[in-house]
Amino acid sequence: MAGAMAILALLAHAETNDERSIYKLPSTQPVIIDHCFYRDMRYFPTLPNLPTQQSTIGACQALCALEPECRYISWWGSGHCVLSGEGAYMVQDLYATAGPKHCTEVLASCRERPSARFPGMTPIASAQAWPSGWVPFPMECWPQAGRLLERCEKQQVLQSPGDGAFNCDNLVLTPVPLYETCHSHCGKQPLCSIYVENATGCFLGRSTAGFNCFSKSPRRPIRAGRLLHGEVRVLVDLRQSRVLGLTKVFKEEDLIGNPRSVGVEGCRASCYSSLNCRYWQYLLGQGCWLEEPGRNVLFPLTDGNVYRDFSIAIAGEYIQHFCPGLGWTPSEEWILVAQDTGCVNSSSVKDLGEAGILQCQKLAASEGCAGTIFGDGQRCFCMTSGLCERRHQANFQLYERKDLVEVSPVAENDAYLRKVPADVQGVHVEVALKGVSYDSVEASTSTQLELLRSQLAEAVAGATGARASTIWDHSGHTRKVDLKPGSFGEELRVEFNMERPRSSDELTRSLGSHELQESMRKAVYALSPESITGPVKATVSYGPEDVGHAPLWWLPAMLIGLCFVLMLTFVCILNAKGIRMEQTACDASVCENPLDGLCDSGSEDEAKPRPSPRSTDRMRMFRPSQMARSS
Repeated sequence: MAGAMAILALLAHAETNDERSIYKLPSTQPVIIDHCFYRDMRYFPTLPNLPTQQSTIGACQALCALEPECRYISWWGSGHCVLSGEGAYMVQDLYATAGPKHCTEVLASCRERPSARFPGMTPIASAQAWPSGWVPFPMECWPQAGRLLERCEKQQVLQSPGDGAFNCDNLVLTPVPLYETCHSHCGKQPLCSIYVENATGCFLGRSTAGFNCFSKSPRRPIRAGRLLHGEVRVLVDLRQSRVLGLTKVFKEEDLIGNPRSVGVEGCRASCYSSLNCRYWQYLLGQGCWLEEPGRNVLFPLTDGNVYRDFSIAIAGEYIQHFCPGLGWTPSEEWILVAQDTGCVNSSSVKDLGEAGILQCQKLAASEGCAGTIFGDGQRCFCMTSGLCERRHQANFQLYERKDLVEVSPVAENDAYLRKVPADVQGVHVEVALKGVSYDSVEASTSTQLELLRSQLAEAVAGATGARASTIWDHSGHTRKVDLKPGSFGEELRVEFNMERPRSSDELTRSLGSHELQESMRKAVYALSPESITGPVKATVSYGPEDVGHAPLWWLPAMLIGLCFVLMLTFVCILNAKGIRMEQTACDASVCENPLDGLCDSGSEDEAKPRPSPRSTDRMRMFRPSQMARSS
């Protein structure tokens, strides 16, 4: 009987892994539970092992944790649990729940980026290009109450009236509530991208980025602004590619200024301000194209909906909107490190009360906990200091907070490293600024270039917390960086060496931060606005210190040391001469050279050093014959 059941299970497994399976990708966003699990979804295909019965989804995850090849789980309410490995993708399956090997505070699709295989030839191939086998839906990483978008407290103005981008055709005249302004009223609506207040009233752009906003119009706004709600992650650079399904929102002929700078920045800001926009592109000679409601890009995007080598597409991005104040932290996560394990350091263990693991992770941030928590799903504990002394505790799970550094894939033969080396003090860094024309920057005067080299070094110091004096160029000049042409067309390469001021993980995150990218972009733009040919994107690589020229820090120290030695030698010589002259001064009539302190009469007594005439006490100690001769 047992053998027959095993055969049936194997047949069922083979059927579920059949490529002709009825499973397919969802057309609407599934319900997400605890920022971890997808309801009515399962992973496909499965690992070649028999399905097991697990009473809870946590038990199914625990089973996956014991399997080195397991990456994902699929669990049914009946207790059916199957495991999947790398390369699996999520498909629809009624009553199933899909999830990763470990639940983390941040949903995987809100911190991942696709590989170079995205978009794929088919929707499934596009899904497999993501580490979790799942293409995120448009607003998957934005906080929602039911199906309504919640307001994000973090907002900023991307464009102001001075940019001349507020003569939009499709804004809606909106009454402003009492004690509100046009700006504040727009800020409270996540789908409001732009507000314009003029003599007629308050006009808002709802669920749209606005059409023909650069058109000439006699209407002058009193107050206006384009808002960015939350933040934006750039998932894919779409330069030299044309995405089908976009809408043209303004024409190049309406622009005042260089389309490579004014047009590109205006197009970028238009998409960033609209939560409905995931794709934007600037086509040289045409204008700005982006995603607008009513004519969306095919989801998920496939290679058949993208034209390659489209030369007039000088800028473009595939982006993701998120609210950083509501659970999105790309730098650190809680990682399950041990099953059936707890800590016994009684003085450092803090009881956080009744809480599941996810709630425990949230409590740890406000309860003075260190980087270790553990619990049994019902009660939560954490370490307040020191290291965890582990011991066996049935049903307990031990989590540690780990640094996660997002890095771009690097070819195997790449000479540079993914992360700042941990075993070196001097680090060589190269920052490739795409969207910046090296030729335009190089055309500046030598004084301007020197100023830019210094400002970029200051930007690095500000982002990393290092002193500017610990940053030097290839020639060893401190507070300077090198500027070189990039390898791919419109690109400026910034190279420098620096001391490692902190841990390698922290320095890696600082050098790859949006803050440094923006600081560099602003420094270049201030020098040469026309050099900005597209959205600036920084690609950072690291390696051991470039020792072409040692830093010149030793030169001031050497000069100071040399001066000190010379001064000390001079003082010693003067000291010695003073004593010698004091002891051997002779009468000028007797000594041939009065300065040498020796008498030249030839007698033994006269050849001896003479005492100083300034000391009468010493004079009394001389022999009478000497006194007579000296007188």
